[in-house]
Amino acid sequence: MSPTDLPAPAPASPEDASHLRVLGIFYYIFAGLNVLSVVFVAFFVTLAASTSAMAPAVAESSAGLPATDKFLVIMLPIFVLVGLFSLLVGVLQFMTARRLRDRRGSGFCQIVAGLTCLSVPFGTVVGVFTFIVLARPSVKALFNGRR
Repeated sequence: MSPTDLPAPAPASPEDASHLRVLGIFYYIFAGLNVLSVVFVAFFVTLAASTSAMAPAVAESSAGLPATDKFLVIMLPIFVLVGLFSLLVGVLQFMTARRLRDRRGSGFCQIVAGLTCLSVPFGTVVGVFTFIVLARPSVKALFNGRR
């Protein structure tokens, strides 16, 4: 079935449409903040690597690595994982904002809302509000047939 064959969404009440629009805006904001955090993580990794390269290798550890290099070996994978997770969550939140606007994929939106709840405190508020709005029968009717 092509996107043009999909039935038109049912008309939304002004309150439901407003709540879905506000939720979409918040998810766009959270997506932007998550992508911005990836930039900060990349900056910190670059700063740590350049500091390590400039530090004299006087403090040798038992493994033969300088202490600054040992720090990078331990922390670099952690920062890369945090950056990738933040990028993934940002993409998922962007997709959720689009799906809320198009009124499709309520199950996907609920899964991402649960993930957004991990961003304490504002993400928790947005995630819980998403669950409340998507649980309304009138909003469920808007999403039916638009999977």
